[in-house]
Amino acid sequence: MKNKCQGIYTMLMISALYYSTGFAYAQTGIGTRNPKAALHIDGAKDNDATAPAAPTTAQLANDVVVTNAGFVGVGVLAPTVKLDMRSSGTENALGLDTTTMTASAAAAGAVRYDVTNIPTGAKLQVSDGAVWNKIYVAPQKAVVVARKISGQSIAPNTATNIINWYEVRDMSNSFDFNSGEFLVPRNGTYTFLLTFNFNGTTIIDGSRVESQFYNVGTSTVLASVYKTFGQSMTGVSDDANQTRSTQAGGSSTVTLTLTAGTRVVVRLFHTLISSGTLSLRVTSNSLDPANPNDGFNNLTIIEH
Repeated sequence: MKNKCQGIYTMLMISALYYSTGFAYAQTGIGTRNPKAALHIDGAKDNDATAPAAPTTAQLANDVVVTNAGFVGVGVLAPTVKLDMRSSGTENALGLDTTTMTASAAAAGAVRYDVTNIPTGAKLQVSDGAVWNKIYVAPQKAVVVARKISGQSIAPNTATNIINWYEVRDMSNSFDFNSGEFLVPRNGTYTFLLTFNFNGTTIIDGSRVESQFYNVGTSTVLASVYKTFGQSMTGVSDDANQTRSTQAGGSSTVTLTLTAGTRVVVRLFHTLISSGTLSLRVTSNSLDPANPNDGFNNLTIIEH
């Protein structure tokens, strides 16, 4: 009788162990009664305790899972790489620190955060198995394309900032389209291309238009390009006492080496008329690219 009882007890223990290990092998939950992976940790213990549904986005934000494939998801229920943190949350940063290990000891593919080694300063480095190499991330270069679709009058003999541009493109958010100021995002070389055109009028013989690229901070002209106009029919005797409207226009291209933080604005200066103001030729319909007055005043800035 004693041997029979021992046999039944042994069978019960084996069965319990079998079912226990089988359940553990399937899914294990820590802080949750409804694990959704081989290992599912609910950090805040805020998942639904009764429903078998997957946790909500807010509930998943504090969860960690390990799949049968050994993939780890942080805030991600179905990781697709060894470590997946690409959740819908806003705190998906990865924290790294420095190490004194050599690149060969850390092995190829290791990544570290470093501030002391040359080049000094905060940087990320990756090991190629022999040396630590700085990880370089190319910045978004500045590319600005603007055009004038609102009128602006330019007084003679007065350098005037060209303002109220229409934005076509600004890749680095470095151009103020209202004030016309370009804020240099980083030290480097920049090319400015300006095209301009005035409304037709009777202009003075030998007059000129000057494009200026002006440093707002230091109140200095960094570069200027001018164009002269002559033999306009102004009604004097050498014009056979005839008058005729003339459109003054041109283009300017300058390349400048600038430091970060410099503010540059484009200005126009002219002696085309002796008094009053002269307006830039702009379209009367900004939605119609075929308008005969469209596209005469444009500014392009490119960072090299």
